[in-house]
This record gives sequence, structure tokens and C-alpha cells, in this order.
Amino acid sequence: MAQSINSPSSLSTNQRLADMWNLDQVYALMAAWMDVGQRMAAYHAIASVPWSKAYERYSATLADTKEGDAKDFGWRKAFDKWRDIANKELISNLRSKDFLAAQRELLLAGLELRTRQQQMTDSVAKLFGVPSQRDFDELTRQITELRRELRASIRAQRDEVEGARGGATQPGKG
Repeated sequence: MAQSINSPSSLSTNQRLADMWNLDQVYALMAAWMDVGQRMAAYHAIASVPWSKAYERYSATLADTKEGDAKDFGWRKAFDKWRDIANKELISNLRSKDFLAAQRELLLAGLELRTRQQQMTDSVAKLFGVPSQRDFDELTRQITELRRELRASIRAQRDEVEGARGGATQPGKG
């Protein structure tokens, strides 16, 4: 009697098991994705601080405006005041150690996620027998080098032909 391809004894010897994904790779990808989410939340928390401070300072400026000044305090002056306050707060925040650290950590987490995604993509490409991004990059590099060599060869041939023509038409030569 023929053994079923899905029977328990054939599963342990079946070639399909060799094609299974490395679960550690999947877990690493998911961990990197979650890390980016956490770093993004920390970054947003720090990046939102200057907006709150600017609003508080602007509100205080409006509250300090006297009634006589309020008549002259049109939308242009109000916007200019808001812009000045917001710019100062944003620049101050962009230069803070907390912001720079959060930005650095987010960037590093993003790069780690990109690396993990590329590893997963390469594994899937290998699993299905299709070219990976690295394969395409290598082909692109080779084609670019071949084009450069071809242009150099054509240029050299053109120079050789022009040199031969130039030598034959010059007086006193030939």
C-alpha cells in the first residue's frame, strides 16, 4: 500500500520540511517592527513637546495683550507672533539631547527593520527560486560595467580611425 504524502511518517522525511522558514528570522523581523513602533511613539512624544510649549507661550502673550493693543493686534501680527514663538520652541527642541537621541534610536531601529525585511525577502526568494534584490543589483552593476567598457571600446576605435585618416591627409606625411 502506498504511503500518503501527508502521513506522519512521511512528514519527517518529506523534502518540504527543508523549505520551511526559519522561525527565528520571523521573530526577529517582528521584534524589529515592534521596536520601530516603540521608537516612533517615543519620538512623537518628544517632537510634540514644543507645540504644547508654543501654545502655552502664545496663549500667555494673548492674555497679556491690553485692550488698546488688541485693536491693533490683527491676524498678521497674531500670526507673526505665533510663528516667532513656534520657531523658537521647535529649534530649541531640535537641538535638545532628548530629541537627538530619540531621532537616532528611531533611525537605527528603522535600519534594523529594513535589514530584517531584506533577509526575509531573500529567504522567500530563495524558497521560491526567484531572483532576490541582491541578484538584480548585481546584474545592474554588471550591465553598467559592460556599457562603460563598450563605450570605451567604441571611443578607442573611433579615435584609431580618426587618427588613421588624419595621418594620411596631412602634407609631408605618407
